[in-house]
Amino acid sequence: MKKYIKRIVKAGNTIEITKYAVSGKKEKTGISDSDYGAAQKEWKWKRAEDSCRWYLNENFGPGDLWMRFSYPRGTRKAPVEIKADIEKFFKKLRRLYKKAGKVLKYIYTVGIGSRGGMHFHAVFSEFDSAKIEELWQDVTGTEETPYPSVNTRHLDRQGHYGELASYLIKNAKESYGTENQVFGKRYCSSRNLAPPKIRRVEVRAGSWAKNPKPKKGYYILNGSVREGKFESGFPYQSYIMVRLRI
Repeated sequence: MKKYIKRIVKAGNTIEITKYAVSGKKEKTGISDSDYGAAQKEWKWKRAEDSCRWYLNENFGPGDLWMRFSYPRGTRKAPVEIKADIEKFFKKLRRLYKKAGKVLKYIYTVGIGSRGGMHFHAVFSEFDSAKIEELWQDVTGTEETPYPSVNTRHLDRQGHYGELASYLIKNAKESYGTENQVFGKRYCSSRNLAPPKIRRVEVRAGSWAKNPKPKKGYYILNGSVREGKFESGFPYQSYIMVRLRI
């Protein structure tokens, strides 16, 4: 390896660095031909989680909402019916935000468990969570269970939301690619989300530092330093820096 590419992703209070070789000797991935298809699927999920994390870090922060919506116990619906419920919910939600003079931003995933239970997880820009809960209950409540449960948390001040992105993608994995798939995307998001800033630079060096140092004013997130091989066989190193004193 005589040179490598350094990808820099700036998203909110985070900077993610990925260094990867583009030439030289490929290393064995340890993946057999029979397992290659499964490995490719996992790489696609990893890329989806990366993208979800970047958009969360860039667009959301303290005061914004992380909500989990449930159907009345025992409810079983086909994916097309669940999709219709969610679309109806969002149509009303947009009106609610607009009436309050607020901007609606969101990221969400939908999963259906092996027993048929539906899980709808969403991150919303700051709003009155009680009104959002009431809206969901109006759309999905039944005579027997008029107020299906909604769990609400507020995003904290840590400045990075990788665990939340992982949770959202894990939820999507439950039914994506099966007969229970609700939406064609691994995660859904509003069109008004600001994109992360991504740039790539070429570094002429035969290797990278085994123990990377953080940029001034940042710290390296514990457990974020990773080294491995892409499915192509080329090595990589990645880590996440978070701004100090947020």
